[in-house]
Parts: sequence; structure tokens; C-alpha cells
Amino acid sequence: MMQFAKAALIVWLSAAACPFVSCAAEESANVKLRPIIDGTSWLIGPEPNLAPLDLQPAPGDTQPNQPNDHCIFQTNDGVWHLWACVRQTKIGRILCHWEAKSLTESPWKFTGEIIRADKSAGESLVEWRGQEFIQSPFVVKDKRMYYMFYGGYDTGLDPNGRKLDAGLDYNTAEKQICLMTSSDGRKWTRHRDKDGYSRVFVGPGAARDECIVRLGDTWYAYYAGHHNCDRDAAGIYVRTSSDLIHWSDWRIAQYDPNCLIGGHKWQAESPVVVYRGGYYYLFRTHGPDRSGTWVFRSTNPLDFSLNKVELVTILDVIAPEIVIDETGREYISNIRGETDYRISLAKLRWEKDE
Repeated sequence: MMQFAKAALIVWLSAAACPFVSCAAEESANVKLRPIIDGTSWLIGPEPNLAPLDLQPAPGDTQPNQPNDHCIFQTNDGVWHLWACVRQTKIGRILCHWEAKSLTESPWKFTGEIIRADKSAGESLVEWRGQEFIQSPFVVKDKRMYYMFYGGYDTGLDPNGRKLDAGLDYNTAEKQICLMTSSDGRKWTRHRDKDGYSRVFVGPGAARDECIVRLGDTWYAYYAGHHNCDRDAAGIYVRTSSDLIHWSDWRIAQYDPNCLIGGHKWQAESPVVVYRGGYYYLFRTHGPDRSGTWVFRSTNPLDFSLNKVELVTILDVIAPEIVIDETGREYISNIRGETDYRISLAKLRWEKDE
């Protein structure tokens, strides 16, 4: 997995779908905009203390309990929630929970709540170096139900649906996007398909880093992966759905076969798509030498091909999420600290792109 992984990003959904974010669809059409980070950031998600849960790793050279992929949302009681993938724990990757009464608190309170991969639900079936994997949470609300999508990682299947021996090449197994639901945004229950699995779709390749957006009456799932069983054939993929459960087949939203953007081909990840002023904007981490997040502008939400889109800017953040408070103020998150992984917030504004 990449050094800087995806943070799930809550983007411009309709107010009916997700009351804790704003809808940009009503803005005037055909106005080209540029996102700008407005001021300094503040810490919200520090490294959690997992010792009380017996999940603290032994001392080593790398940062333990690294906060990484994350999502931020507000429940009906006004409380803000941060769920994040935490890496380098004693058992691998888990999800951890922080909360706060306002977005501007620093730091947020780690509640001690965690979610681990569940093999009985078909998650993390082929482990990497004996570690369990669960990652990239992303929460949306539709009607009265909260939906938490997340990376359940290995399915134990190859691209043709054949079962794999756990001892075979880890990269051969198709990865998956899974789902939990909640009526209050606090107590989560895994979705189960006819086979008892939590997955809602599989592949291509290392499917991960999902961003779920409603555009009109259709839900779009943007995520990272690779096709043709070739890790270097990495791209940003998209599927559509009318109910958040059943998803179309995948198609390529952006593919960079010549590695024109990004340090390595497999570093095309952390997709985020927002609609602003008649255009669709794709945020994509990484850039050359992991420089940050590249932002592209397109007239088609299904097509961000490099020969058809404009490169708008490069933001100095990694795996961001955009959040909007009750007043309509926007914020952008970042997992890159000066010397370690931590989750921070800063204000965000959009200006006309002259």
C-alpha cells in the first residue's frame, strides 16, 4: 500500500442526501474556479493511544498508530465525528473514532471505539505479512440512514473469481469496497449480501480510497485501483448506483499510463470529485515526489482523461477531505504533518480562475 493513502472525502451531495454538507449544484453555471487553502491548519486527529486495547505495536523505526484515510461528518445531535484508518498497529490496519462539538476544536477526543476487519464478512481474507486490513472509511447520509463505505481489502479471489491460496502472491487477490449502515451515525451494522459478505463491489485490482457522490439522482463511486492484473496500470475508476447497494460495472475515469503525473504509476489514488459552477473537479493524490493533491477540471463527471481536462492547481495536502459546517463554511483536511502522520483541518475557499 502507498505511503500516503486515501482519505475519504465528503463532497457536494444534495441536502436531502446528506444534511451536513452543502450542495453546489445551484451555483451559476460555467464559472471556472480554483480551490485555495485559507490560513493555517489545526490538529484534530493525533496518533491514538491503543495501549488500553492491547493494540500498541512494539517500538520500531516507523511511527506507530498512523492516522490516515478518514472521513468527517456530523450527526443529528450536532456532534462531529472523525473515523480514520490507523496503520502500523499491533495487528495491522483498523478504524478509530474521534469526536468533537465543533470543527474548530483541537485536538478532537479519541473515544476508544475501533472497528476491525471481519473475515466472517469476507474481509481481509488474504493477509499481507499476517496483518488484517480495513481502511478508507467514507460516510454519506441518504434519507434517515448513514452509509459507511470502507476498504475491506482482500477477497481471496483472483480477477476471474477463482479462490486463492493464502500463501500465493498477495497482489494477485482482488480488493473490495464494503459497507456498514447506521440509523444514528454511531452504531454500525455490516451490510450482508446473499453470501453473507459486506462487499458491494470488487476490483479492479487494489480497489480502495472510495469517494461517494450524488450528482442529480445518481450516486457515483470514485476510487483507486488497477486493471489488467498490472499494478502499473493504475487509475481512477467510477461506478454508478441508484440505491448505494447495487453498483454498475467499473469504467476508467482517469488513466495515466505514461506516468505523466505522479512519482509511480500505482500512486494514482485518493480521488475526490466535486461539482462547482458548471464543472466537475477531480482531486487526486499524489503528484511528483508526493508533492500533494492535483486538481483537474472537466465538463463530464465520467471522464477526466488527461487530454480532455484542465489542471487547475496543486494543493499542499495529502488525502484530503472537504467538509462544510452549518454556516456553509468549507474546510479541507490533510494527513501529512511536519514529521509524522496526523489529521488536521484548514479553511478552504474557491476563487474565480482567471
